[in-house]
Amino acid sequence: MWGSAGKPEAGIKLHLGAFDCAIDGWINTDVTPHIYISKIPGAASLLRAVGKLDDKKYDMHRRGQFRALTYLDLTQPLPYADNSVSAVFSSHVFEHLFPDEIRRLIVEIRRVLIPGGVCRVVVPDLEKVLALYDPNSPERFLSAMFEADTRDAVKNGHHWGFTGASLKKLFKDCGFATAEVAAFREGLCPDLGVLDNRPDESVFFEAVK
Repeated sequence: MWGSAGKPEAGIKLHLGAFDCAIDGWINTDVTPHIYISKIPGAASLLRAVGKLDDKKYDMHRRGQFRALTYLDLTQPLPYADNSVSAVFSSHVFEHLFPDEIRRLIVEIRRVLIPGGVCRVVVPDLEKVLALYDPNSPERFLSAMFEADTRDAVKNGHHWGFTGASLKKLFKDCGFATAEVAAFREGLCPDLGVLDNRPDESVFFEAVK
């Protein structure tokens, strides 16, 4: 339902895959094991001492960034009631899921959104990735497509790709009322000035229930 200001009435704001970008006023979620490390006093210091935690991650622990996160497995049903969420934001997360998991997640997002609620998704732009392909030197394309140079390719590798058109079809097929490509830091989703990132490589997309 829409309020007098032309925006959905208040509800939970849900940030999927927040990691180091937790935002005040949102439920910031992730599956990173750093969430559990942050709950054990001295664990981060110990892991750093034995070389299992780099300086950047240790500094994030010192600043309490991981304590701002809530664990949420996106391959499972969302633990929120129907029509309880006003906005969902996700940046560079969907590509790490398999196609069947993505579709189920979108259906779940629609379920928990209030009528008029918005889901904003940011993903790598598959068309830009494909433009990198050179049959004589495919390394840049392969790295961008699969995140093959990550330290943990199983966890952080890409399992799917998207264009603006494919996102529109997917969200419409899952029952969203409107689904459109958006511009960087422009749209219905709140707090885009701090949420949107990586404009040179991304598709920005919004769907409304």
